[in-house]
Amino acid sequence: MSTNNGMPELEIAFKGLGVSAIKRGERGDAVLILEDDTEGEPKKKYTTISDFTSEEQAKFKTENVDYIKDTLEGAPLSLYVFKLGTEGVLTDLLNKIKGIIPRNSWIGILSATAKNHTDLATFIKGENKNNKKRYKTFVYKATTPDDMHVVNQTNEKVVFPDERGEVVGDKAIPYLIGYYAGLSMMMSGIAKPLKFKSVIEPEELDVAIGNGEHILFNDEGVVKVARAVNSLVTIGQDVTDDMTHINTVEKMDLIYCDLYKAWNDSYKGKYPNILDNQMLLISAINGYFKTIARDYILDPNFDNRVEIDLEAQRLANYPKYGEEVVKSWDDAYAMKMTVGTKVFLKANIKIPGIMEDFFFNIYM
Repeated sequence: MSTNNGMPELEIAFKGLGVSAIKRGERGDAVLILEDDTEGEPKKKYTTISDFTSEEQAKFKTENVDYIKDTLEGAPLSLYVFKLGTEGVLTDLLNKIKGIIPRNSWIGILSATAKNHTDLATFIKGENKNNKKRYKTFVYKATTPDDMHVVNQTNEKVVFPDERGEVVGDKAIPYLIGYYAGLSMMMSGIAKPLKFKSVIEPEELDVAIGNGEHILFNDEGVVKVARAVNSLVTIGQDVTDDMTHINTVEKMDLIYCDLYKAWNDSYKGKYPNILDNQMLLISAINGYFKTIARDYILDPNFDNRVEIDLEAQRLANYPKYGEEVVKSWDDAYAMKMTVGTKVFLKANIKIPGIMEDFFFNIYM
């Protein structure tokens, strides 16, 4: 006979995720794909530069060693490196990678081939939409990617402070995925100076940013991110302007992955689908929201709350009971009328942005 005695484990799962959210939000994972035919399989992952020993470096072309070091410079939680051989097909490699890397990773490819950047962007969109991943990627000069998980880097040239000097802007991608993977979600990408000596900027910064381009600019002797935006430009139903900001999407993805993990590990398939159990689930999620609001991942001044989606649950009951009958139910009764294996919830939350714009009027 089924009981509800195990339900507190769910609350504990959410509490644990909530308490550790700020720590996990300090750094993320980076994934770098390199065009390289050198013999030798890289380690599964590197956590610090000390892992990237001379033995490991010998597994890559000399020029690629520098770009791996660039990525590690951002101090991501871990760095996964994969090699795409001359005869290799990127989509085949990506299908292999997705079984290895974490659900919420920054992925980039160092390639002068435009099709590789397009294929990577397409892969990211598909995995996030169809397989509940939350991958993010930097691509170079992609054509209208228009997606909150695709960042479109478009500087024509960047200048490294070492012997590489001035190179095509796509060579900035390894450093940038490491930079964003290692950046606390309490900060925006514009907050820190970057390693580059200088960059070539577009003629109209505002126009480029408005087109969903990620731009680096020269700011009084240092290079910075002009605006930490992704490539999303089409705003509409359920897609807001806030979602064009990389930091907001990072927080959205942390919350999504936490909820997915807690549901998948501690709840899915383990309890009868009755109102009492749904309310316990709701209570656990609301407790999680309160915990992460204390760390400003959610706005603590907003009533961040999840509840049963009564409209969706009523609609799901139409085929069995008929529209007129279901419409006659009051809300209390409709809440009790759960539907098979399905749990219909909705939430209203507010994710705070990072202070970037300063408006200060002085009147005399």
